[in-house]
Amino acid sequence: MSLLADASRRFNAELLNMVNKEVRVSVTNGSTYRGLLVGIDSSLNIILQDAVNEKNERFSRVLIMNHAIVDMVLIEEYVDLREFAKYIDKYFPGMVKYIEEANVVQVGNVKVTTAGVEGTGPLAKRVKELFDEFMSRRGR
Repeated sequence: MSLLADASRRFNAELLNMVNKEVRVSVTNGSTYRGLLVGIDSSLNIILQDAVNEKNERFSRVLIMNHAIVDMVLIEEYVDLREFAKYIDKYFPGMVKYIEEANVVQVGNVKVTTAGVEGTGPLAKRVKELFDEFMSRRGR
C-alpha cells in the first residue's frame, strides 16, 4: 500500500471517528457552530445536530457545505481504543481484535466502543471491569 493511500485511509478513519461526537466548526464568514456531527458525505459536506453558533442561536440541524468549512475541532475527548486493546490483551491473549476504522475492540462476542461494553455473560462482565479500570486510569 502506498504512503498516500495509507494516509488517505487513516484520514477517513479519523473523520468517521468524529461522527456522533461534539465538534466546533469555523466557517469562511467568521461564524462558528458547535454541535453533534451526525452526517458527512464523500465531498465533506457535514450536518450538525443541536447546533449553537457564536451568537448563542440554536438550530436543530445545520448543513455546512465543504467549501465553507475552515476547520472542524473535536470537542469531546477522543479515546483511542487501540490502547485498551493492548491493555486487555494480557488478560485475553489471542482473543483481542482492534478494528481501527471503527475504533472498536472485539473480544470473542463482546464489543467495546467508546460508549461502553456490549455483550452479556462472564466475559462481558470481566471486559467491562477492565474497561472501567482503563478509563479511570486515563482520567488521572
